[in-house]
Amino acid sequence: SWHTATDEGSPSAPSLFVQDVCDLFEDSLYERRQRRALGASDHRGAQPAHSPPSQGGVLAPLSDPLLLSQISERAVSASALEIWIGCPVRWFVERLLRAKDINPDPEPLLRGGLTHAALRDVFDGLRVRGAAKLTESTLALALELLTDALEVHAGPLRRSVAQERLPGVLRRLQADLERYLTHAAQTESPLQPKYLELPFGFPDEGDLGVFDLGEGAQLRGRIDRIDVDEDGRAVLYDYKGKNAPGAAKWIGESNIQIALYMRAAEDLLGLEVLGGFYQPLSGRDLRARGAISSEAPPGLAGVRADRLAHTDFKALIAAAATAARQAAGEVARGELEPRPATCDYQGGCSYPTICRCEL
Repeated sequence: SWHTATDEGSPSAPSLFVQDVCDLFEDSLYERRQRRALGASDHRGAQPAHSPPSQGGVLAPLSDPLLLSQISERAVSASALEIWIGCPVRWFVERLLRAKDINPDPEPLLRGGLTHAALRDVFDGLRVRGAAKLTESTLALALELLTDALEVHAGPLRRSVAQERLPGVLRRLQADLERYLTHAAQTESPLQPKYLELPFGFPDEGDLGVFDLGEGAQLRGRIDRIDVDEDGRAVLYDYKGKNAPGAAKWIGESNIQIALYMRAAEDLLGLEVLGGFYQPLSGRDLRARGAISSEAPPGLAGVRADRLAHTDFKALIAAAATAARQAAGEVARGELEPRPATCDYQGGCSYPTICRCEL
């Protein structure tokens, strides 16, 4: 869509990108365009430009057999399933059309990538130097490793952020991570970080294959950190910005990623996974939130409500897997459905001009 006039009625030239798109199609596509009268607020004000317009309406389900075949054959990510549960049309735009890929990586995404790379280097560096765990006695070394890691991996951020803003962005990021490492060093745990940024389901990144969710659904992903003890008991961590949902919010708010990763770690690594946490890296409260079994070592849960009876813990993981299988089946069948109530983080449609859910 494009404007031929401003709200005040002054002529407005469409972007050259519109012409680039039109060049890819036959002239009939442009001839079927609709025009909306100035001031009209919905499709009822649209008039045919040269020929009768094609039928409009809410975005329809996907039906092309080749496309559906390609979708069903691909392994899905947990984050994609979370997006689908929130709104299939948002998944269509962001994960199938990948419309955002035409823009440079946004700053938050680059900061996130730098954060993950830096923490991987810190914990890996501790292990290489014989300090298996982050404790108060190894904190100074961890902070030194953090400074080095940020310097090594900051290239993409340096190229994308305005030079006058870059020092402040890097200082804030380093301050947040130093605060987190200091907090983590004060947390007693019998487990040690063993797997860092562990990929599964990516043929070019390691030996771990996809995780079979069942009913034809296959999962791929990257687990931020897995801490393991000498008996093979494990707890998973997924790094977050500020929002870290506790166990009570997992199913109702579609926070199923860490639960699916727990299932994958058990199946692919043979671990006895007894907990999974979302770890905030900024904000006032740095306590990890998630779900942990009552059979896990004491002291691992920062919030009492996150420690569950073992049967309840297993039931929660099973419920997340059920929700994931249902969503994966809907993805494979192309069952696009607008869900504006849960599309955006605060409610409302994220892509109204594509979804047209108001019609």
